[in-house]
Amino acid sequence: MTRAPILPLLGMLVLTSCDTPRSSVPEPRFVEENNATIVIRYYSDKVSRVLKPAQMEGPFLSTFDKQGVLELAKQQPGRELAVVILLRFTASAEVRRDWLSLLEGVGYRRVVFLLAEKGNLKINGLPILENPGASPVEQGKQPKPNS
Repeated sequence: MTRAPILPLLGMLVLTSCDTPRSSVPEPRFVEENNATIVIRYYSDKVSRVLKPAQMEGPFLSTFDKQGVLELAKQQPGRELAVVILLRFTASAEVRRDWLSLLEGVGYRRVVFLLAEKGNLKINGLPILENPGASPVEQGKQPKPNS
């Protein structure tokens, strides 16, 4: 009859062992909104919103296709940093390569890809998906110790 108290303990052990391990290294977060020349929120090749410089139709953000975004990107002075915010289902390597090629092709020196978060409309604080050309420290990675 001593088995009864052991079963709930085994059940708790199984439940806690299935917990997802948490990484001790925090994911890098974006903090350069003020330095960005253009910020694009990409939904599809036919639907994107330009958050900076804000493009409005009355109180609403204007909708652009990819070519419209590029035309606007070409008009921006400086072209130091372009930011593309992607949704989970649009964050493929192919989509990132395409945007990187297009934005570098019109003169942007850096292109950073961020992951949109549900309910978060801010730009600073979004997770960085990819920061091509950045140093490992800028990408949030720890430098490897010298052997």
